[in-house]
Amino acid sequence: MKPRSIDKNYNAIEKCLQILSMYSLDKTQFSIKEICTQLNFNVSTAYRILCTLEEYGYVSRLKNKDYVIGTQALYLSAIYTQSNHLEQIRPIVDRIRDISGETSSFFVEEDDNRICLYRAHSRDEIRHNIEQGSRLELNRGASGRIILAYGKRQKDKKGFYKDIRDQGYYLSINEHNASLFALAVPVLSNSDKFVGAIVVSGPISRFDDQQKISLLKLLNDQLDNIVMP
Repeated sequence: MKPRSIDKNYNAIEKCLQILSMYSLDKTQFSIKEICTQLNFNVSTAYRILCTLEEYGYVSRLKNKDYVIGTQALYLSAIYTQSNHLEQIRPIVDRIRDISGETSSFFVEEDDNRICLYRAHSRDEIRHNIEQGSRLELNRGASGRIILAYGKRQKDKKGFYKDIRDQGYYLSINEHNASLFALAVPVLSNSDKFVGAIVVSGPISRFDDQQKISLLKLLNDQLDNIVMP
């Protein structure tokens, strides 16, 4: 049986994480009333936790007394960037966007989802709009198929996902969105460990067989510039 103090500490940590997990790209600030309502906390508990999070820089309080994510999250993001090879990936994703004119992205696997860690949007007004940090399902879209073929849940010794591994890419047309294409390739380390998926995507009106050949060559040429242990 756990000592009582450990149980209390665990409970406090869990409450902190519950508050931080409320934030999303769609909802970036909360009042203490909203936090109490959604998490069923009493006001004194929520206020005490928010004060601690604010002291350590994980949240900040606005003039209207709402709370937003604090600057410590940016520091953790920098650490995460370094530990997930993003310093190498970013210029490559940017270069793919610049050369192709289409949106380019880098996705990684997390639990049952794929996370867009970095995205370079097309400069064209008509483009594929998913924001950096978005969490999407695995079983749809080009990057999701690549993650299922190469990632922790690596599927099929033979069959659909083996075919993806054999060809080294996945082309999605009208799969996630009826007007879009997406072409994804795996990013592998020097030891063939799966790191993530790089994707180029855009309106189907700008895609044809010649574009597919050109984009595949571009993606594979850029992957040659990645050196990971």
